[in-house]
Amino acid sequence: MSLKQELIRILEENRGLSVSGEEIAGALSVSRAAVWKAVQALRQEGYHIEAVKNRGYTLSGDSDRLSEEGIRLHLPERWQDCGIYVLQEVDSTNTFAKRLAAEGFFEKTGKALALVAANRQTAGKGRLGRSFYSPADTGIYMSLLLRADRRIADFLPITVAASLAVCRAIEDFSQETPRIKWVNDVWLGDRKVCGILTEGIGNFENGMLEAAIVGIGINVSTAEESFPEALRPVAASLGSLRVSRNEMIARVAEELFALTEQLQSPALMEEYRSRSLVLGREIWWNTPSGRRQGKAVGINDAGNLEVETPEGLTVLNSGEVSIRPLDLPEA
Repeated sequence: MSLKQELIRILEENRGLSVSGEEIAGALSVSRAAVWKAVQALRQEGYHIEAVKNRGYTLSGDSDRLSEEGIRLHLPERWQDCGIYVLQEVDSTNTFAKRLAAEGFFEKTGKALALVAANRQTAGKGRLGRSFYSPADTGIYMSLLLRADRRIADFLPITVAASLAVCRAIEDFSQETPRIKWVNDVWLGDRKVCGILTEGIGNFENGMLEAAIVGIGINVSTAEESFPEALRPVAASLGSLRVSRNEMIARVAEELFALTEQLQSPALMEEYRSRSLVLGREIWWNTPSGRRQGKAVGINDAGNLEVETPEGLTVLNSGEVSIRPLDLPEA
C-alpha cells in the first residue's frame, strides 16, 4: 500500500475521532512531515480531513469519498481477501468486471470474488438495453464478479439474492422499508431507488456458468430535479444513510456473498415473496401481440411471476411489468 492508502485506512478505522500525527507517523514508520503531505494530497482528492492543534487529524463523518480501504474495512474477515477496484469514473462497472474476467482475474489472482465500485458511470447499464443514470457523488454504482463453476440453472436465483441483499442493507442503514418490483427493481413507495443487472459468462454447450456479474445501482442522495425528465415520475433516492457509501457497499456485498451460498434454499424465495411489491396487484406487460393485463397472484420457486388473467393463469419468466393500482379503472 502507498502512504496515502495506509493513511486513509487509519483514518477510516477512526472515522470521527482524532489521531495524532505522531501516532500515524509511528504506525507507518514515516516522518510527521510526510504524514502532513499525505493529508494535503488526500484533501485535494476530496477527503474531508480536519486538523486540530494538539489533537491530530480526523476524517469527518460527512466525508463520503469512495476508497478500497474504506470498503475493505467494513467487510467481514472471510471476504477481506476479495479483489476490490474503486474508480472515480468508469463507463460501466459491469463492463469493467467483464474485462477483469476476460483478462484472467480468477486465474491470475486465485480469488473467486471481486468488487468494482465507481463514483460515476458514463455509460451505466440497465435492464433491457436501457441506461442507468449515474451522476457523481450521489449514488452507489457497483458490480460483483463471482466465480460460479456450476450449472447455469443452479445460479439463476442470483438475481433474487441481489435484490434481497439490497433490501436488507437499506433496512440496516435507513428508516425505509423497501419492496421488490418483479423481477429485481427495488422500490420505496411508488418509485424506484435501485436497479440490478445480472450478466453471465458461460459455456452454453455444456450448460455451465463460469462467472456471474451482478451490477447494482442505488440512488442514495440524487436530487429529484437532477434526474432526466423522463425518469422523474418513477425514480427516487434514499434521501440519507446513517453510514458512508463505503460501508453501504460493503454491506450489500456481504449480504450477497452470503446469499450465493444459499441459492437453493426455500427460505430465499420465501423472503423474496414477502418483499414483493406486485403480488395481489393488477399489472400489465407487453407481448408481441400487444399489451396484456392481469392480477399477480404468485411467484413460483423458479422466480417466475404467476398472473391471473381472463384467459387463465399465465406464467411470466422474463420481461418487465407495470403496476396499476387496484382502485383504478381498467385501461
